[in-house]
Amino acid sequence: MTREDRNTQPQAGTQRPMAKFDGIVGKTLLSVTEKENEITLVFADNRYLFVTLEGGRLKSESVPE
Repeated sequence: MTREDRNTQPQAGTQRPMAKFDGIVGKTLLSVTEKENEITLVFADNRYLFVTLEGGRLKSESVPE
């Protein structure tokens, strides 16, 4: 196992908090749309990431997950 592998592999018994974004890693960003309290990112392969501001906190939802 290389040093890079150790840095990217989750420790036993832990979850990767950013794993839900694995589907868009490395995908080409095609467009960004900004609305009030929402940003929509459209990636290649028809993948969407919606980022909203709710109660002062950022919330994200990706389609497909």
